[in-house]
Amino acid sequence: MTHWNEIDNISGKLLKKILLGEDKADSIPSQEEHGRLTDKYKNWNALADQSKKVLKYDANKAFQKLQFQKYRRRKIITGWSIAASIVLLLSISIFFIQEAPEVTPVSKIEPGYKKATLTLSDGTSWDIREAVQVIQTKNSELKIDSSGLSVHSNTIAPPQEETQYHTLNVPRGGEYNLTLSDGTQVWLNSESELRFPSQFDTNNRTVYCKGEVYFNVTRNPASPFIVKLDKGEVTVLGTEFCTSDYKSSVVEVTLVTGKVQFKAENGDSVSLTPSQHLVYNTINDSISVTTVDTRVYTAWKDNLFCFEDETLENIMNTLSRWYDVDIYFESEDLKRRHFSGTIEKYSNIKSFLEVFETGTGIKFDIYGHKISIRQLNK
Repeated sequence: MTHWNEIDNISGKLLKKILLGEDKADSIPSQEEHGRLTDKYKNWNALADQSKKVLKYDANKAFQKLQFQKYRRRKIITGWSIAASIVLLLSISIFFIQEAPEVTPVSKIEPGYKKATLTLSDGTSWDIREAVQVIQTKNSELKIDSSGLSVHSNTIAPPQEETQYHTLNVPRGGEYNLTLSDGTQVWLNSESELRFPSQFDTNNRTVYCKGEVYFNVTRNPASPFIVKLDKGEVTVLGTEFCTSDYKSSVVEVTLVTGKVQFKAENGDSVSLTPSQHLVYNTINDSISVTTVDTRVYTAWKDNLFCFEDETLENIMNTLSRWYDVDIYFESEDLKRRHFSGTIEKYSNIKSFLEVFETGTGIKFDIYGHKISIRQLNK
């Protein structure tokens, strides 16, 4: 089979000259021939069809013909060499068509949207988005439309009757809002949950939440509104505030208007006034209160993410929940870098990351729904 080595040698040299446009030998085809070859094989499907035809050729006969012709004029040798090159090229192309592994298209990273799972007190579940639905329960009617979920009740539950709770769960890449039976408005961020009754009793209005939730509470001095968290609770009469307990050891409460009282699981309590931000660390049972720009902690409700001197780790945790992506850091040092910026919740994440890359020496590599963060070499 030594003749195949000769074909391979001739074909390899000519392919390089043809494809790279080198002009160092008399045997290179003319510019006009270059154009004809390019026009003829620039379409991939046409190349594949031609490759199948090539497979029908008798290679040995072709080589014998090539041997017979090789002592003729150099011009004819060049013509057959180009033909051999094309045969080899087409044979290789059909090999790759048959043998190349299937490549899965990389999906674009999309922002989150309105979606949630509603689980009723009887255990039945509903996947809800913006489509109009009406769900009847024993004591209330749950309406779903483009504005969210609203709970309607014509009665107040008697104190002696056990309160029936429904659960609204918002996954990664989602958000949802609802109006409770007393008119209180609630917004849930990604990876958050709210347990609420179909109707409140006469003594208090109690809900349970996890994740990040914003409340605009309807005022009712006779019936305090209580938000129970895993590590504490917030009591209000009528106000706007936000709770966050994504981290297992930290509870945060941000007060926008009104007045609230936070009670830790150890019994300590603190009252907040507008623009104050509380952080309760459950590891060392410490409570700190600072005055802040509340927009930084509540802008997500208004379709924005605001970061002010925030660690890159916390920023990427927020984005990972909303865009439903996995984050990988090359080093612990990168997590501790601080940044500030604002992003619209429904914008392309890539453009936002490019802003962070500018002048920082940090690179965000996107692989499907995974983002790898690394430090560029200086």
